[in-house]
Amino acid sequence: MEQSIHLIIHNVTSVLSAVILTGLAFFTYLNGQKKTLSVVLSLTLASITVFIISHVIGVNIADPNTSRIVLMFNLSLFFIGAFNLHLVFLVLGTAKKHSFIIIFVYISTVIFTVLFALSPNLFLMPSAPKMYFANYYEPGALNWVRLVFLYLIILPYIISLIYSAYKKSPPGFQKKQYKYLIIAILVGYMTGLIPNFLVYGIAFDPLLGMLFGSLLAIPLIYGAVQYELFNVKVIAKEAFFYSLAVGLVGGLIIFLNYANRFLEQTFPTFPDWIMPLISAVLAVTIVFVIWRRLRQGDLLKYEFVNIITHKFRTPLTYIKWSSENLLKTDLSKQTEIEIRKILNANAKLVELTNILTNIPQDADSAYDYHFSKHDLSKIAGDIAESLIQTASAKHIEITSRLEPDLTAVFDDERIKFIIHSIIENAVSYTPENQKIEVATYRAKKEIICSVKDSGIGISKEELPMIFYKFYRSSEAKKTDTEGMGLALYLSREIMKRHNGKIWAVSEGLNKGSTFSISLPL
Repeated sequence: MEQSIHLIIHNVTSVLSAVILTGLAFFTYLNGQKKTLSVVLSLTLASITVFIISHVIGVNIADPNTSRIVLMFNLSLFFIGAFNLHLVFLVLGTAKKHSFIIIFVYISTVIFTVLFALSPNLFLMPSAPKMYFANYYEPGALNWVRLVFLYLIILPYIISLIYSAYKKSPPGFQKKQYKYLIIAILVGYMTGLIPNFLVYGIAFDPLLGMLFGSLLAIPLIYGAVQYELFNVKVIAKEAFFYSLAVGLVGGLIIFLNYANRFLEQTFPTFPDWIMPLISAVLAVTIVFVIWRRLRQGDLLKYEFVNIITHKFRTPLTYIKWSSENLLKTDLSKQTEIEIRKILNANAKLVELTNILTNIPQDADSAYDYHFSKHDLSKIAGDIAESLIQTASAKHIEITSRLEPDLTAVFDDERIKFIIHSIIENAVSYTPENQKIEVATYRAKKEIICSVKDSGIGISKEELPMIFYKFYRSSEAKKTDTEGMGLALYLSREIMKRHNGKIWAVSEGLNKGSTFSISLPL
C-alpha cells in the first residue's frame, strides 16, 4: 500500500506540473509583446512538458521495452537547454551578436537527438523496476552526455552570461530582473537534477524532482509579469493568476480521481460518488469565481466609458458655441480657416463620443441606426475632398478612383465615420511626399470602398489584432502618440450591423497598407 501511495503522489505531482506548464506555455505565447521572446519561452515550457509527460507514462508501463520507447522522449532535455540559452540571449539583447553560438547549440541538439533516436541503446537500455516504479530509466553508454550538456555546459554558461549582465547593470529595476532570473533558473535546474540519482542506482526518491518544471516555469512567468522579464504586458497579470488557479484545480481533480481509484481498490465499501462530487464542486467553484471577476471587470469598463464620454460632452459643447460665436465677428481669412478647423475637429470628437457611448455591451444590444439609400462613391469623394487640406500640410496627395452610382442601403453617418477614420489614419501614418488612393467599385453582390496608402504598414503578427478594442500596433504608437485604438474597433462593430465587412491588407512594415469595407447591395 505504501508503494501505491508513493506512486499515486508521484503521478499526480507530474501530471499537475504538466497541466500547469501547458497552460503557462499558451499564456506566454498569447501575451508576449515581443514574439520571438514569447515563442522561445513557450517552446522551453513545451519541451519541459514533453519530458514530464513521457516520464510519468514511461515509469508506469510494465513492459521494459515499451517503457524505454516512451522514455526516449526525454531527448527533449537537449531542446530545453538550447531554448533556454536562446532565451537568455534574447533577454540580454545579444541574440544577434551571438547568433553563431545559438545556431551551433541548435545544430548540436539536433545531432544528439538524431544520434540517440537511431541508436537508442546508447541513450537508454530497456527499463527496469526501481523503488516503487514498475519500470525506471536504465542509462545507456552515452546517457551521461545529456547531463554534461545541461549541467556542465548550458547551465554554467547561462548563469555566467546573466551574472555578467547583472554586474554591469546600475542599481535599479534591471538589476532585479537579472537577479530574479538567476535564482529561478538555479532552482529549476537543481530540482531537475534529483530524478537522475535513481537513474544511476542511488535510491533517492525522485518525487520532488518532478516539480522542477513548475519550479522553473512559475518563477519565470511570475518574473515576466512582475518584473517584465520577457516584456509580458502587466495587464496580463490577472490572466496569469487565473491560468495558474485553473491548473492547480485541474491537478487537484486529477489527484481526486487517483484517490477515488485507490479507495475503491483498498476499501470496496467506500461510496464511489464522493470523489466525483468533490471534483464537480471544485470545477464549478473556480468557474464561478472567474465569471464573477470577469463580470466585475466588464462592469467597471462600462462605468468608465460612460463617465468619460459624459464628461467630454460639456467642454465639447462650449468649444462649439465659442467657435460659432467667433465666426460671427470680423475675422481675417486665415483666422476663419483655423476656427473652422476647430469646429470640424470638435464635430468629429462629438461623433466619436456618441459612438463610444453606444459601444455594444453584448451581442444582443441594439442602438439606433437609420438605414436609407445612399451613394457610397459620393460619400467617399466628399470625405476625401474634406481631408485634402490636411494631407497637403504633409505634402501628401489624395487621389480618387470612384465608380459612379454605387447605391446601397446603409446608415450614412456611421459609414462616413468609418471612411473618415480610415482616410485620416492613412494621412497620419503616411510619410511626406507620398500618395493615398481612395477607390470605390462593385464586386459581385457588394460595393467596396478601399483606401490605399504607402505608410508605415503593419507586421504580419499584428495585422490580426488591429481591430481589437484599444489595440494599436507598435509602429502606430511611435508615429501618433494621441490615438486611442478605438476607431477601427468601432468600425468593425458598425460593419457587423450592416452585414458588411472591414479588413486590412499589408505586406509588412514600411510597405503601406490597404483598408477596405464592403456593403451588400
